[in-house]
Amino acid sequence: MKTLNTKRKSFAKTVIAAAVMIGSTTALFQGLTQVAAANEIGKKDIIPTSYAAVSYPAAGSLQSAQESAPKGYVKPTYTVVDNSLEAYRDRKPTANDISREEAAEVGVQALWSVFGLDLNGKTIEMGYNPAEDMVRAKWTGEYWIDGQSGPDHPVYGFTIDAVTGELHGIRDSRTLKENVSVGFDGALAQNPQEYEALAKRVAEQYNAVHGAVKSAEYASQGVTGNDPTISIRVSGENGEQAQISFSRYDKALLSIAFDSWCKEADAIAQKIEEEMKTWEEIPYEGTENTLVPVLVPRP
Repeated sequence: MKTLNTKRKSFAKTVIAAAVMIGSTTALFQGLTQVAAANEIGKKDIIPTSYAAVSYPAAGSLQSAQESAPKGYVKPTYTVVDNSLEAYRDRKPTANDISREEAAEVGVQALWSVFGLDLNGKTIEMGYNPAEDMVRAKWTGEYWIDGQSGPDHPVYGFTIDAVTGELHGIRDSRTLKENVSVGFDGALAQNPQEYEALAKRVAEQYNAVHGAVKSAEYASQGVTGNDPTISIRVSGENGEQAQISFSRYDKALLSIAFDSWCKEADAIAQKIEEEMKTWEEIPYEGTENTLVPVLVPRP
């Protein structure tokens, strides 16, 4: 049976892996603080901001983004609007942030490169997430096919560093028509080699770590909607990392989170783990393949 410390680490990583599917670093942060219940994570910290250069368009004018576009990319004619969700209503970029149009173009290029998504004539909804504690300011973009959700209308999304213009992560969030098991797969956790090899190929194909791939290691399992997921952490020879998620149902690529996301996620996970050291485990029943950490703050 896993030790309590191992469960804490696994629990924190699972929450982070699920959060990246949402595509919002604000959602990532809020999800982790919810895990910590009433306990505060701690005082505000500042994480390193000197990110490595990326292959996708960096900050600058729309013209510079177009000049660095992937080979074969033709800029589509799309509309950029504000995300109407209440959470974004009072959140405005600062003078140091790139515009929503610049951020949208970075995301559109990435979605085209990875998912082959043609957004010509489509509408991109953009929301701004200000810097909070350990999370840098981000632009979040979403495209809802036909403006609807459901099995035939997946949601594509991306997050962009609002200061540097760096691609933080992209995702394809879908709803399966089939009813599939979304529970934890203990056998897969013990033997994830097939997905690790798949993650290496994807990382190399899309230059996810901007160089040669050194290793790929199982990170966690989760679920987005009704689609069971598995996340693999890929490390590059240059020290960069990426977290790549696939569907456990059909091995479809669902998301790529790049080095900047990994840095933030690891820093937040470390905070959660430190906080959870003061928690205690309460008894529960279950088998090794269905165990879920049940942790509560000590009185």
